[in-house]
Amino acid sequence: MSSSSTAPLAPESALLRVAPPPEESPLRRAELRLKELLAELDALDSEIDSLGVELQRFARAYEDALSASFEEVSHSERLLRRLRNLQDAASALTRRLEKPEPPPDSDSDARQLPASTSPASAPRPPEARFEDEALPEDEDPDAFADEEDAEPSGEELLAEREDEAVVLKRLHRRLARLLHPDLAQSDEERTRLDALMARVNVAYESGDRTTLELIAAKVGAGDTADSLSEDERLAHLERRIRTLSTAAHSLRQQREGLRSTATARLHEEARRRAAEGRDYLAETRAELDEELHSLAQDARARMRQLERAARTLTSLRNKRMSTLVENLKGRKLRAFDPVLESPLVRQGVLRLERQRATPAARELSRRLEDLATQEPWQVALTLMAFFAEAAGRPPPGLDSTEAWAERYELLRELGLHDAPTFDQALTRLPRHLELGMRVMKKEVRFGLQLRDAELLAAVPLALQRADVAELGRSVLAVLGPQEQCKRCGEEVLLQHLLRTRGLDELNGLLCPLCAHVQKSYWLYSRSEGQEALLPHALRLGTVAEQVVRLAGKSFSFQFLPEEREALTASHLRQRFLDLYVQPYGVELEPAHLRLSQGGKALAADALVGKGLVKLELGPEAATSEKEVLELLRSRIERRFRPDAPKVKPD
Repeated sequence: MSSSSTAPLAPESALLRVAPPPEESPLRRAELRLKELLAELDALDSEIDSLGVELQRFARAYEDALSASFEEVSHSERLLRRLRNLQDAASALTRRLEKPEPPPDSDSDARQLPASTSPASAPRPPEARFEDEALPEDEDPDAFADEEDAEPSGEELLAEREDEAVVLKRLHRRLARLLHPDLAQSDEERTRLDALMARVNVAYESGDRTTLELIAAKVGAGDTADSLSEDERLAHLERRIRTLSTAAHSLRQQREGLRSTATARLHEEARRRAAEGRDYLAETRAELDEELHSLAQDARARMRQLERAARTLTSLRNKRMSTLVENLKGRKLRAFDPVLESPLVRQGVLRLERQRATPAARELSRRLEDLATQEPWQVALTLMAFFAEAAGRPPPGLDSTEAWAERYELLRELGLHDAPTFDQALTRLPRHLELGMRVMKKEVRFGLQLRDAELLAAVPLALQRADVAELGRSVLAVLGPQEQCKRCGEEVLLQHLLRTRGLDELNGLLCPLCAHVQKSYWLYSRSEGQEALLPHALRLGTVAEQVVRLAGKSFSFQFLPEEREALTASHLRQRFLDLYVQPYGVELEPAHLRLSQGGKALAADALVGKGLVKLELGPEAATSEKEVLELLRSRIERRFRPDAPKVKPD
């Protein structure tokens, strides 16, 4: 056997042992680190741009889908704060009336409403701007900087963030202008410049920015730049690494800042739900709609509670004032009224016709004229508030929160098509309206009202304009009681008028569709409610009046506008018979009555024009016009005496 066959085999572990790779030089490590930083910067730039665009797109979609709902929630919450403040103030005033205190000697005891807090910020839609968000501070911004070196300047950071190809091209062009062989003054200089340009071209082709920058620095300093040492290259690379490390740290902070914004969190939630087959924006909108419904119900409930609180205040106030007046008999002292002294309750206006328009009222009048075409729902609410107060006791359509809501929604159906719902309108009231309390004679009332009593004078001024007057007619038409007409069978809102006035005064509630008199009645106290609004109905033309003269005495009959347009002489004569002759037992035949207008006799089927109608008796009548007039007066005066015959309104 040969000697080779008898040689001992090397251990298997020795065969697998691999020689360690040669240690990289500092220059090589710096070059690799620079390349890594450049790649990281490109990736961070791309990631931030992509994330920013994505979040901005989501923010716009979020804003478009939900901003209106968030705004509605904010308005509703503000309304609830107002109602809670009113409830707190009403409760405090109620406790004060239940436990009377001695009258204060000065204004120092005046009670103040709870301070109204500024509206709390409702959840806001995400913003498309991200620079205001807080940035994470988990890294030291100086971690990559040499303690002995200054922080990279803004210009250096900007230069390092430029596109590498652009920088290389700019350096190459600069050096080509400085080192072109054609610039040489001698053959030796041409040879040197040829060599330098060759190095510049090789560095440019290989993307060696370090070599180009160092050559440029040496040439700029007047050096020959014939050679570049490794130490020079390493120092230059380390400066660039520090600058780029700072830029990378800033970009990482910016990226984390974007990821930590509220917009990013909402976007992540939207993506999570989308992965489950759900629609985040649609679900959130549904949640907000449900919240709005809940807030509206809460507001309605609190308004009903405030109506009850107003009735309680009325009872306690009247009881206390009665006791105080009794105790002060014979003394020249004014009874202290804590309700009127409280800023919770404003004084109501009972005689609007005597109120002079202040500059503020005239300004509001002009504003209402503009709003009649821009935001007619605001004018409608203002008119409803005005009529509720002008009536003293609100008419049936305005005597409760629910009635207000029902009649306002009816106005929306009839013409205010683009108006907000009643619940929405309460959350965005114009500045001249408020939900509050006022004193009307002996009653405390809660509801929608003009903020200051002096502003009520603005409404009659505004009603002189055609657009506002048209809205006024619409509002008056929905304030009456709702009943089924006994003639046409329709469910209607009854209209009020005086069937006659002058000799007698007989009120009537009529069906607006067929003019059937649903109810006739006399009033023996100051008119309130729907009856008190009759002067406005006459001025606005929702009620028409025909004046008749008998024996020098003028009296009138009132009609609905359509009824007045079709009024004939025979119908007017029958109205006189129905309301005066028959009820009071005057012995006159229809044939005894003659009607004339403008000096001309009216035929039975002739339409009654505008102007006074004269009522006369024919020669066949056994009495005169004056005797009939005196008989009517005496019997009207004796109508409710015990010995008088019973008279029922027709």
